[in-house]
Amino acid sequence: MPNELYNLKSRISEASESELREMLSGFRLEHFQLRVQAATSALENPKRIRFVRKAIARCETALTERRNEGVA
Repeated sequence: MPNELYNLKSRISEASESELREMLSGFRLEHFQLRVQAATSALENPKRIRFVRKAIARCETALTERRNEGVA
């Protein structure tokens, strides 16, 4: 998972705003599916929920920073 985190950080920094929005919606969908799966059965990788939640936060932070760059 550390390698996946490094790849995510580089993908976020290189992504355009529209790509970030697509990534964000994908992570939100995956987070929902993982939560449902955790409630109904055992997860194969429970750490994935935490990773996806943090990925959502990273995408939202990057989007906010880019919006604020245009204002300042």
